[in-house]
Amino acid sequence: MGNVGSSSNPWIPFTVMSQELERLEFSKNLRKNPGEYSAYVNERIGSMTKEVYDTKQDAFKKSQIDLARYMDMDHNANFYRVRNKDVDRLTKSVAENNARIAEGIKIDKQNSKRQFEINEWYNQNKLETLFFLQLFFVSSLIMIIIVSVQKRAMLSPLIASILSVALAVIVIGVGVYRYYYTEGARDPRLWSRRRFGRVEPPPAPPADCPKEPEDEDDTYMNQIAAGIGACASGYASKAETTLDEIKRDMNEEIVNINKTGRVDFDFKGALNKVCPGNF
Repeated sequence: MGNVGSSSNPWIPFTVMSQELERLEFSKNLRKNPGEYSAYVNERIGSMTKEVYDTKQDAFKKSQIDLARYMDMDHNANFYRVRNKDVDRLTKSVAENNARIAEGIKIDKQNSKRQFEINEWYNQNKLETLFFLQLFFVSSLIMIIIVSVQKRAMLSPLIASILSVALAVIVIGVGVYRYYYTEGARDPRLWSRRRFGRVEPPPAPPADCPKEPEDEDDTYMNQIAAGIGACASGYASKAETTLDEIKRDMNEEIVNINKTGRVDFDFKGALNKVCPGNF
């Protein structure tokens, strides 16, 4: 009331006071009439109860709507999962089908290539057989001509026999060569390819073959080379008397190598026979 009395408008305190007086009068009248008071209280309780009920009902409806939305979202997510599985299965099926088609195309290409090779081989074989038959036919015609000419005494029997034998040798030689070349040397896959025999590799050396160090071999060969250079001037006069001895020693060493597999030939001793004192 202090705030109302401090207002600058003089009618506001009067209005507030009138409202308070009206409330007091209304309360006084309700107390005088218990029936109206009970009806007013019941009315207020019903109004408050209805308000609370409407509020709860609105909250329940909102919760129901939200739950329905959540259920729809869950159903949609489940539908998306099923659709993703279907798409994944469809993708795998398409990929497998494409792989089968690609493999079938590859096999068809290989079969077509092989069929072409087979057709080419048999065509060339028939052409070569036709060539041999043509050669045989031409040779037969020539043979008939030779026989008819010989019967008319235009050729001697010796020359006719030689020509006939030559024709027979040519025809038989071509036929035999074709047969053995086709059966043996010709490749069974490609007509224009020839097969060659396999050459066995050389045998491996024995595992216990002795080998001197590289440095010692170099020194040894350098000494021999130096000795040969020192006695080059006097070698011609002594070579004839010592070569036979060196040859005999080398033959014995070869026999020893074949027996033992070791090289024990004394090159310095052999060279000292030619040039004494230089090795």
